[in-house]
Amino acid sequence: MEKRLFQKNPALRGFFQKWCFMLLPVLLLLGGCQENPPVTGIAFLMDTIVEYKLYGPPQAGKAVEEALQAFEAKCSRYVSGSEIDLLNQAAGEKSVTVSPEIYDLLEQSRAYGEESKGVFDVTIAPAADLWNITGDSPRIPSGEELRAVLPLVGYEGIMLEKNGNCRLAQKGQKVDLGGIGKGYACNIAREIALDNGVTHGYVSIGGNVMVIGKKSRREDFKFGIRDPRGGGNDYVAVMTLPDEIMATSGDYERYFEKDGIRYHHILDPATGAPAQTDLMSVSVVASDGAYADYMSTYLFIQGKQFALEHLNDFPCGLVLIDKEKNIYVSDGLTSQFLMADKTGTYHYAGDAA
Repeated sequence: MEKRLFQKNPALRGFFQKWCFMLLPVLLLLGGCQENPPVTGIAFLMDTIVEYKLYGPPQAGKAVEEALQAFEAKCSRYVSGSEIDLLNQAAGEKSVTVSPEIYDLLEQSRAYGEESKGVFDVTIAPAADLWNITGDSPRIPSGEELRAVLPLVGYEGIMLEKNGNCRLAQKGQKVDLGGIGKGYACNIAREIALDNGVTHGYVSIGGNVMVIGKKSRREDFKFGIRDPRGGGNDYVAVMTLPDEIMATSGDYERYFEKDGIRYHHILDPATGAPAQTDLMSVSVVASDGAYADYMSTYLFIQGKQFALEHLNDFPCGLVLIDKEKNIYVSDGLTSQFLMADKTGTYHYAGDAA
């Protein structure tokens, strides 16, 4: 029938052929718009597992890994010859030249120390060395040992010079950027990923997650908030994270137990000992990874009462889990939060104090 129709109407046949000729490139273009597989990878960097899933050019994953390796080589006090290692070695004696990146990080750390009135303090390293909680042989130091190193803990001792050099005021002072470094690394990962053409995806650095864009046109990326008393794959909630960074601090990440007491790695600068807090974890959602990392540590040390009193006062979203297994969520995050507790032991308290 179609053949007879075209034979009787040559003009219609010409129109149809012309239309098909014009449509073919469009169909090819649409077929070519199918999304390429993501660039994925897992690496051990900054003393933790780094995992990424990035939608973009193949070199994007390698570029992010190399940037994080370079950052670790500068900021880790455990890397011999790193900028922070050299700064710690020269404490009380001389200034050290650091890169703009490390200068900026030290400047932020000092500012956060002042903002928190010393509750957040990256000069906690001398006390951390006594506990060795992140090492192979953790121990409980004596009160005398802790009292001896507490005078060395004080963010005011970070001296930032106008020429870009830095120094520590007292001999024996040490900086440990563990409470802010991974969040700062999320900022670096985002910048490098975008510079390499990544349109969407994520990078997970330990307890911190950086997200670019959406998972698809209709769906955001979702990540679990870990059960502080469960296994590594047990979650109590799921967070939707569009173009944000989430940092979590908790008493379950690195710790040891003795005589039934849990000694975690987040130390209170006032005592030099693991923070005596009624919170098990604090998750912070913000656009700035360094700020999110700082806030999660700061609020974890401050404890439940302070965190609840200021739940909606900070320029970030908060999820708090206390030791009674109550979960509190700031107003700005309620639409992104979903309970996923399979144990039936956690209680969603919303933003109620």
